Amino acid sequence: MVPLCQGIQPIGTWFQKIKLLPIPKFAIIEFYDQDVHAGDGKTSYEIARSNITSTSPTLFGKLSMVDNLLTTGPDPESPAIGRRQGLVGFSDLNERAIYASFNFIFNGGLYDGSTISVLGRRPTLKNQQELSIVGGTGDLRLARGIAVVSTYVLNTAGDSIFKYTLYVTYL
Repeated sequence: MVPLCQGIQPIGTWFQKIKLLPIPKFAIIEFYDQDVHAGDGKTSYEIARSNITSTSPTLFGKLSMVDNLLTTGPDPESPAIGRRQGLVGFSDLNERAIYASFNFIFNGGLYDGSTISVLGRRPTLKNQQELSIVGGTGDLRLARGIAVVSTYVLNTAGDSIFKYTLYVTYL
């Protein structure tokens, strides 16, 4: 029988080595998120809404799941380095703002096979916001930091290109 975690350093062994690493590693990681709301390449899907969403000026209660392509440049044809997968929901009765909970799954580049988990609130009308980096796996284990997101492009169909700059510490 082959262990399920074959190829992954056992967590217990890895965790014991943390005390031997007095200085965490630091990285700045930049990429673009291709958020598509219309057409054949759609990557964002509404999964639920409250009974007031259709009359709310802030879309309160609308929930969507996303599975967006991450690229090295703003052009959707730029080299792919991963996906952004998770939940976004309009969570404010007075301002158009979303609650975001998602993972960056890296399947290319320097952090291939690693993930970063992000959580936070994004006022959608502000061009730049900060979200909390609350964890990571693979080479980015115990990631902490700030994900700065800015709107690079927004079109009338609701499709967007977001630039992410991650300021992250990890072990």
